[in-house]
Amino acid sequence: MRFDDRLNTVLKGSLPEGPAAAMQWRQVIDLLAQKPGDLGNQDVQLGLTRLRDLHDHVSEQDRLSAVQSLAGRLRSAPLLVYLSADTDAVCDAAMTSADLTPEICADAFPRLSPRAQARLQTKGSAIVDDQSDEAPPVVEHKTPPVEQSSGQDIAIDSTEIANSDPAEHPEGSQIRALVEKIADYQKNRPVDPPSAPIDNGGNKSFFVESLESIRFETDETGTVVWTEGPPKGAIVGVTIAQPAFDEGPGPDAYGAAAFRQRMPMENARMRLRGAAIVAGNWRMSAIPYFSEETGRFEGYRGIMRRPNVAEDAGHNGIDVERREQLQQLIHELRTPLNAVIGFSEIIEQQLFGPASHEYRSLARNIMDEARRLLAGFEDLDIAVKVDSGQLSEVAGTTQADWLFDRMTQRLQGLTQSKVVDLNINKAEPVRPFALDGESVERIFAR
Repeated sequence: MRFDDRLNTVLKGSLPEGPAAAMQWRQVIDLLAQKPGDLGNQDVQLGLTRLRDLHDHVSEQDRLSAVQSLAGRLRSAPLLVYLSADTDAVCDAAMTSADLTPEICADAFPRLSPRAQARLQTKGSAIVDDQSDEAPPVVEHKTPPVEQSSGQDIAIDSTEIANSDPAEHPEGSQIRALVEKIADYQKNRPVDPPSAPIDNGGNKSFFVESLESIRFETDETGTVVWTEGPPKGAIVGVTIAQPAFDEGPGPDAYGAAAFRQRMPMENARMRLRGAAIVAGNWRMSAIPYFSEETGRFEGYRGIMRRPNVAEDAGHNGIDVERREQLQQLIHELRTPLNAVIGFSEIIEQQLFGPASHEYRSLARNIMDEARRLLAGFEDLDIAVKVDSGQLSEVAGTTQADWLFDRMTQRLQGLTQSKVVDLNINKAEPVRPFALDGESVERIFAR
């Protein structure tokens, strides 16, 4: 038995750039286009996800050339749906290169872009008209512009379909089925007016101007396989099982941990990439669902929503006037505290002469309390700088093991006084923190 792992081989490694990105984009669409029956749903999703990630690194001309090279070999409906949402030129090339059965075309029709739907309708009408005439004339069909074709029905003469002889034209019955399915979809589709297309960096977008929530469903691996609302190409294929790394899409550690334990998640942080309408931070609430027959875990169903103002950690939470007032207050409190600490040290160390044990003990307690207050003011000052974006970043990394040891040492005095044993263990390997040790320890200690 031969196992074809060419797609997995192509997808290994980091995201390429430059000419390598265009080459990989061509390789992925070539494998997806010609092997729809040999690829599992997860492989198709991984391939589409890679195409989405590569989109901004590959020029329109390179994408168009790659799609044109398929030339009648595009046999994957998910890939056709994805390509139909690209620019007009790429969409037209994808429809020209498509070689799908009428049944698959009809099933994919509702998910195609308006331009692709118009192209498919025009193609079906042209074939039916060609079969209904004894001496069909040569007719040129120009692609209608999106503004004219989007949301409009192309008339299909059903009498010509009925009068054509399927025995005389072997593919007549298939064309009849395709046209009838398209006509049935148009008859039963919602009557809501189409949203006006918006310009997104020069590329045509067929999606609404804003998106506040996304309903979704995953498979058992945590990969999103269904969404309600456009654009599906930017969401389908994203996983909620692994936390987001670097700038990639994914949930926070809480969401990934909830998935591993098959627990409901509420307001987990989720980051999406790709189309501007979905890119950014979301809040995700979802519950697992199981097969009624076998009880087997089958995935998650839930909703993503944009965070509200209170949840969005922006840098404009404190206005300039309030920030300056708070920093001035911190400065005015820090100055006398430093003086108190200095005098306490003089008494405790007997620098100006001998002092009784009681005086030195009081001075030591005052000095400790003042230093704790001073540390609190430092925290306030750092919080204000973080909120206003004024905090200078300190390069460095911190290992989780070192942080756990430091936290254990900090809590040792308290645990001993309370007669409590404290054991800190890692549930799984933790990546190093991309901050210096002092900053990380301050964050966790506070």
